Amino acid sequence: MHCKKCGKAIGTDRGICPFCGAMLSKEQMEIYKQDKRENMMKPELLTEKYGEKPVYYEKSKSDNKLIGIILILGVILILAVIILIVVLNG
Repeated sequence: MHCKKCGKAIGTDRGICPFCGAMLSKEQMEIYKQDKRENMMKPELLTEKYGEKPVYYEKSKSDNKLIGIILILGVILILAVIILIVVLNG
């Protein structure tokens, strides 16, 4: 449904165009309410509404191993820096 004043697509049951503030006519409100009732009654499968199954990206185990190795090396490096600072200052 479109506003008669500004022409933008609207989907409100409040009786006012959210873009220009124009009051919707009684006919527009009845059409909106009827469409809403009809659409609520129609069962629809998600695949019909949104398409086929989405494609998921699967991480390989090598990606997880690489992240683990980088994390361990980072922790070792931080510990080495802390030990070096303590030894030089102590």
